[in-house]
Amino acid sequence: MLAVMRTPQPQTVNLAAELRSGCHYGVFIDDTGSPGLKTPGLHEQRKSWVAVIVPPHQTSEVMDQLPNALSFLEELGLNDPEFHFTDIWAGKAEFKKMDLQQRLGIFRFMSQIFATYRFQVLVQTFDPDNSADILGRADWPETLGSLKFSDHEDLALIFLLLRVRMHLKAIESETATACVVVDEGRFASGKAIVIPGLAPTFVAGAILFASSRLVHPIQLADFAAFVMNRWQLLRVRESLSGLDKTLLEIILPVTECFINMEGVPISGFPDIANVRQGMS
Repeated sequence: MLAVMRTPQPQTVNLAAELRSGCHYGVFIDDTGSPGLKTPGLHEQRKSWVAVIVPPHQTSEVMDQLPNALSFLEELGLNDPEFHFTDIWAGKAEFKKMDLQQRLGIFRFMSQIFATYRFQVLVQTFDPDNSADILGRADWPETLGSLKFSDHEDLALIFLLLRVRMHLKAIESETATACVVVDEGRFASGKAIVIPGLAPTFVAGAILFASSRLVHPIQLADFAAFVMNRWQLLRVRESLSGLDKTLLEIILPVTECFINMEGVPISGFPDIANVRQGMS
């Protein structure tokens, strides 16, 4: 059983400095889902969490280069220093100022980042039904830090954190360490959960929640989360529009970075050999 410290102690470690040190993996996490959207084969209350894993030798470069990449938005006349990929795709909020080709250009740009760096991506999805099944199979604790096992959204994050920890321990003979940062939302930016049982793999056993305006690589996870959700939605459509196919072609390099996925076909798009779907 993991020991849990309920009192967050963000002052115990300067994660920004640790990330730039080149000593640790950077793990950046964001969520996705389509609440209320009735889609065949997909639970409308499903919640997915997506973790992008940046190797130690790349963390400093990624921390430095993403702010430069965001200046691309200013050149397009946008003031918000964040990519919001759902808004970009829909042409909403500030992105309604941009035409379709400009918006697709942002997706191509981000996809190229993944194609170049080959970040590994882990996912975890739960909905109320399969989480109830999981909880009925064992005697689980009530909480992990401030995360609740009884909440399927929290449960998905808990399982993702454990997946990340097991993956890092497996690839580096238990010597890998990581700084873990989750996009704000579940908790406010600046909140940290300290779980000593996750140390030393997670530096100080800490999971920090932060704004992607402050920790720019979170936007890598936002993009990966968008890709996963869009792929799930397109997978169950009977036919694809030309724009759907264009997006699939753009994001294909990103899907190849997902490591706990199963290949499935997309109707009407037979030329992709390895189409990916998030595992439940």
